[in-house]
Amino acid sequence: MKRLRLLPALALLACAGAPADPAGPVVAEDPDGGNLAPDMSSAPATLPPTNADGERLFTLHHNAAPPPPVVLDMNRDEVTTLLGPVADQIQLLELDPYPLLLNSLEQIKTACGRDWQLDDKDPHLDCSLTPLGQSFAHDGMTAEESPEYALVRLLTMTPANCDVRGTSIEFLQGVSDWLGIGGGFGQMLADNLEIDRTEEFLDTRVVAESLRNNFVATHPNIGPNGGIPFTLADALSDLATLAVKLGPTRGHPGIMAPGFVAHGIVFGPDFRMKVSADSNIHIFDGLSLAQGQGQLNVLDDRVGPNFDDPLEFNFVDPTRFTVSGLIDNPTADLRIGILENDLFIPACAGPPECQGNLPGNPVGENSVWSQPAWQLEPIVGQAGVYKYTGLVHHTDYVGGLASVEIGENGNEPAWIHFGVPFDLGPKDQYAWELILEVAEVGMHGPDMSRHPEGDADVAFTLHDVPVGITGQQCADAVRPYLDAQKSEIAQDILGDFRSRNDAVDFYLSKIEAGQLALYFVAPTDLPPGAAYPWHHPGFYLSPTLEPAQKVSILSMGGSSDQIHEKLLVTPDEQIVYTGDAKGTVYRLRISPDPLDATAVRVFVKPVQP
Repeated sequence: MKRLRLLPALALLACAGAPADPAGPVVAEDPDGGNLAPDMSSAPATLPPTNADGERLFTLHHNAAPPPPVVLDMNRDEVTTLLGPVADQIQLLELDPYPLLLNSLEQIKTACGRDWQLDDKDPHLDCSLTPLGQSFAHDGMTAEESPEYALVRLLTMTPANCDVRGTSIEFLQGVSDWLGIGGGFGQMLADNLEIDRTEEFLDTRVVAESLRNNFVATHPNIGPNGGIPFTLADALSDLATLAVKLGPTRGHPGIMAPGFVAHGIVFGPDFRMKVSADSNIHIFDGLSLAQGQGQLNVLDDRVGPNFDDPLEFNFVDPTRFTVSGLIDNPTADLRIGILENDLFIPACAGPPECQGNLPGNPVGENSVWSQPAWQLEPIVGQAGVYKYTGLVHHTDYVGGLASVEIGENGNEPAWIHFGVPFDLGPKDQYAWELILEVAEVGMHGPDMSRHPEGDADVAFTLHDVPVGITGQQCADAVRPYLDAQKSEIAQDILGDFRSRNDAVDFYLSKIEAGQLALYFVAPTDLPPGAAYPWHHPGFYLSPTLEPAQKVSILSMGGSSDQIHEKLLVTPDEQIVYTGDAKGTVYRLRISPDPLDATAVRVFVKPVQP
């Protein structure tokens, strides 16, 4: 049984896996015993004896059977053995980071319990309740003294439990709570921002969206659609390779914090990938005039859009590509780190031009929108934009002596005007600028005593975070990605199959019209870059091999081939001359085999100089 050596690249078969280690012995069997690029670089068999006229007889057979399909059925270990260093070039899918971020934030926001969801001024955060909360205690700090705790406090701040000490709205909180204006400060905020008393100022949805667009999408290794390119290497390494791919690079601090190896199992112990492909490699009997018979692998691709693929894959067809044994709901252990700006980022408040201070259009170098998008401040600001864009509201207080006007009097939506007597209220600004100020003061303390500016970087080590895609979704998602790479896969599987050809001068084939013909080797039959050594390719009526005496032709009726010199086999014997790669001229007597309609007899005799 002939066997096919897979060269480095069946790699591209992912979330499903595939083959090829250039040095390894892994092979895929050709189930029908033959027509698929075997290694034929061995020396030809012993030459037949000469007859009384000094001729040697060779019989060339034409194999009319179509090449059998290639079927690869592989488990995880076989995929790992075959792929080697090319696995990181095989993209399985572009993973939407939003579900992963959403699930990560849920862990972070509940790291110190869930009592912050109660309608109580005290959020009752207790970081001893979870391993994640306990991890906030580091570098000599208690959990409550850590930047991570401060960020949790921000993410869990609601109108009911908000603490705005040290901010520009501290005065409003004191007055409204003291006098019970609007039902108290918490109710005032809830009414004007049009959220519930126990709803976060920045809910998980908008923070995850901001992280996706500001933090993840700005990483240089993220895909064109903002997704995480998930490769075969990531799956085979149980996500360990993500630490490098998504780590610090080219000015970005990294999505994955340094010093932690991500982990998550995608391929289960019963993982299998099965793929079948039609072969476009035909094996023909050929003849080396000096060494005898051999075989030649010839590419005959008649299926578009590419016409130079040795194998035809269809990863979309479920009968030709299946993958099983993927973890149904994969999870990941990872560490996410977010850096804050080294300086306090002031709100753009007061001047009318601040209404134009928006993402993509910063007003001044100190604007939050002038800072790197992946820093904490723009992330918080952008989440506020997502939450409050379009907000329009008006509430009067104390019989109309005070008011909160949002997006009114020709102002942009979400632009807040505090109508407080004697201008004791905050300056006019966008809702997200106000929330950002609360965030910054909350992170550092009213007098910056908690953490100096620039020292409130946060990092969260998360375990068992749902990735946000099921095993079946993964299997379905890889199909279009692999199908888009099928030409590259086809080229890589067989490697340089032409280099394993025997060094023949011509071979026996059939033109489309059905007639047998001798095809002289063309440059396309040689390995890429190989020199073409024949000076007089083709077949001639004279041993001088003069062009005028050539009887073989390139363009032949009934054949689409335009690159080989072809000589039709006729019922009657033909005598022609040709030369080998070294310039030796030979006389050929060619006739059909009387016992086999698919064979041709060739008597070969060198011409004496």
